Amino acid sequence: MIKYINLTLYKNERREKEHNNVKAVYNNNSYLFNIDDVKTKLNDNYFTRETEEYEFILDLINKTASYTLKEKNMSFDIEVEKIIYDKKDETTTLEYKISSDEETFKLIIEENKNE
Repeated sequence: MIKYINLTLYKNERREKEHNNVKAVYNNNSYLFNIDDVKTKLNDNYFTRETEEYEFILDLINKTASYTLKEKNMSFDIEVEKIIYDKKDETTTLEYKISSDEETFKLIIEENKNE
């Protein structure tokens, strides 16, 4: 099913980016969408971001993360310091902090009720 969503990205509680009316494939509590040539997927188990160069996987259940450089076929495990995942009605929130980044990220997805 196609849904249109609004996305807001925060870094350390500062709004960094906002994208409205993003076309997303929604299936079994899973969102799949592309922004700026980055394929992103979020569901109850995983958050992934992927380009031709890399793949980032955040395992929400096991609280682990990995980063893969595709061209070099190298993968790195990253320590996860914090994960909060919350889904209520048409709003999904993911907040996480990984050891390789000084900032805490928060992604809020809201289904666009006008579509």
